[in-house]
Amino acid sequence: PPDKGFTNYDIFFGLPDDNVYSVAADEKGGAWFTTINGIGHISADGEWKGLYNHQSGLPYSKFRQSIAVLPNGKIATVVENNFICFNPSAIIASYNYPVIIDDIFANDTITVSKDKLSNQQKFNYTQNAFTFNFSVLDFISPGAVEYYYMLEGLEMDWVFAGKQHNIRYSKLPPGEYFFKVRAKRENGDFYQQEGSFHFYIMSPFWKTGWFISLIAIAAILLIAGLIIWRIKNIRAVEAGKLKVQQLNAEQYKNKLELEQIVNYFSSSLIDKNKVDDVLWDVAKNLIGRLGFIDCMIYLWNSNKTKMVQRAGYGPKGSIEEIEKNIFDVSPGQGVVGYVMETKQSVVISDTSKDPRYRVDEMERQSEITVPIIYNDELIGVIDSEHHQKYFYTQQHLQLLNTIATLMATKIKSIESEQSLQQAKIEMLGINEKLTAAKLEALQSQLNPHFIFNCLNSIDNLIQTNQPDNATTYLARFAKLIRSVLDSSKNNVVSFQKDFETLQLYLEMEQFRCNNKFQYNLNASSELLQGDCKVPPLLIQPFIENAIHHGLLNKESNDRLLNVDIAIKNNFINYIITDNGVGRKRAEEIKKINKPEYTSYGISITKERILLYNNGEANAVLITDMMKGEEHAGTKIEVNLKLVD
Repeated sequence: PPDKGFTNYDIFFGLPDDNVYSVAADEKGGAWFTTINGIGHISADGEWKGLYNHQSGLPYSKFRQSIAVLPNGKIATVVENNFICFNPSAIIASYNYPVIIDDIFANDTITVSKDKLSNQQKFNYTQNAFTFNFSVLDFISPGAVEYYYMLEGLEMDWVFAGKQHNIRYSKLPPGEYFFKVRAKRENGDFYQQEGSFHFYIMSPFWKTGWFISLIAIAAILLIAGLIIWRIKNIRAVEAGKLKVQQLNAEQYKNKLELEQIVNYFSSSLIDKNKVDDVLWDVAKNLIGRLGFIDCMIYLWNSNKTKMVQRAGYGPKGSIEEIEKNIFDVSPGQGVVGYVMETKQSVVISDTSKDPRYRVDEMERQSEITVPIIYNDELIGVIDSEHHQKYFYTQQHLQLLNTIATLMATKIKSIESEQSLQQAKIEMLGINEKLTAAKLEALQSQLNPHFIFNCLNSIDNLIQTNQPDNATTYLARFAKLIRSVLDSSKNNVVSFQKDFETLQLYLEMEQFRCNNKFQYNLNASSELLQGDCKVPPLLIQPFIENAIHHGLLNKESNDRLLNVDIAIKNNFINYIITDNGVGRKRAEEIKKINKPEYTSYGISITKERILLYNNGEANAVLITDMMKGEEHAGTKIEVNLKLVD
């Protein structure tokens, strides 16, 4: 070596054997030596160049004789019965063989053979396990060849395979790959020609660019669609909310108008005692507020063969105008006549298309007509016309039906009152006129406020969409009114009928007061099954007084009214008890709420009982019930003479 030092070469350095038999130097300063396993060569700089033996093309033998380097560069030695002389450079040049890839297996099935091998082959994504078989076309020393391989796309550097002629890859992901293999000779030099195979493993379609792009576009379209749908949905919801608000406002308006109508009937018309007064008041002060330009109210003539105009609003807004142009209607004649026949309301949006339309003082474009009915009896008709087509709405129809219902009740109440008064005048003699005058205030039996408050409560059930309850209480109310009207025509009625009327009255009072009190109404079987006669609703004022002044002024909810009726000592004995605030406290409350109001109902009723009992005293006993020093209610005992 150049540093004039010494280096020890042994099997750990790479020698095939520790025993060297002969050494010779070449002209380059390298060393050639013989061993049992072959001829070795070390360069002048100490690099191991390789071993030459039968695998390199020399005869198979043990090399234990002298070795010489001839002037021409050849190496000479003697083996068993042979003289060997060879040129090392010639042997080395003959080693420049290519590395061949013999076979390629994809998923353990031969896919490419060496006679069909070509680059850039493509495999589907399921073909991802590959086995490569390779070799060198070196027939001189094939057993001394060592291999290196690398799969570009997976590996970054060469991998030593030794003398193994195949390599396997499993579960390769989709992508581009370049498999390369090279071989090294015994002397350490690599064969110049490498083997290679360029191939692709295709991605599944759902991982390809076009599919991902398609999915991305679809996702974008879907998101855009969802956003558009959401915007439309939000707008629809907001529109729905607005519509609901408008409907709620419209319903609130309708309810308010209905309440105003009911309040009008229960207040403004309470002092009207003539039918014509009621009709004109309703036409001018109520229907006139609905925005109508014309309205007529019809009632039957005296023999009920035709209906005549009795009151109006608009062009015929006075008695004089009506009398100037008298207009009557027979059943079946025009729209009003149609309603007279069918008892059904009619709304005509365009009168030019309806053959039933009949011109009055001028032609108009739309018409609404509703019947005034009481207990299925036609009393009259409300008719309105307008110069605009499609003017009248369902709201107008609902309002007019409500007005018609309340008008029917009011008209019947007035007619019944008038009939009652007329009958009483005819029946009473001269000696009974004073008594009749005293009883006149009570003959209508029921307080008008009670009637219209009941109607108000029933209307509230209708407005709150409780038609079943409304129907039930309306039927009871009608039955009560009919019973009162029937009873008012007679001085006395059967006890059973009067008991039923009291029962209806208490049910309606309880309903009108929102069930703020409970009651018990009991009568002996002797009275219920007998033929006893009593003045109609004689004890009703006592019951009304107990409810409104005793029970309803009580703050706690345990309000209870008891009415017990039985025969006692040839008298019908009524006992009315309540657990209200008592007479003293009721009077104090009355002075606070109505200091100027004086009630004569109880005193008149007492006089009525006194007259009925032919002047017998102690017919009415009122007792204050006490609980300790506190008032605990009132007890009223009424004794009415027994009449069969």
